[in-house]
Amino acid sequence: MPKATFYTHAADPAAFACRLIARAIRDGGQILVWSDSDETIRRLDRDLWQQIPESFIPHEIWQPGQPMSSETPVWLAFGDTLPTTPENATVLNLSPDFWNEAPVVPARVLEIVGSSLEELADARERFSAYRKNGFTIEHHDMTGKA
Repeated sequence: MPKATFYTHAADPAAFACRLIARAIRDGGQILVWSDSDETIRRLDRDLWQQIPESFIPHEIWQPGQPMSSETPVWLAFGDTLPTTPENATVLNLSPDFWNEAPVVPARVLEIVGSSLEELADARERFSAYRKNGFTIEHHDMTGKA
């Protein structure tokens, strides 16, 4: 059964994304970071390169039609069409997209949600959609946490 994990009230979603990516790849497997914005992906790429050398996270920016090599632990991508993910891949969703509608439903979806009313309302919609489509749901309130 696929799982969707929501991290709400993240004070600095961009910095939290880098930490979440690092933790996800320590657990093994691949992670696709998906956004609806080229700017968000480019900024995240820059942020990942600026980590201290001991904690560098190998990653690539995925282009449509390009295969996702199993040797690259983190793929950054954006666009209008959800890509087909490798089996057992984790998706970090930084967009308003619903991954329960993907060509291949990922085993796990991570959602980072800020504190604004708009972000929380959008997250509630995705939460409901995942639940209706058989996802197991987890929620972590990041209020006051790093």
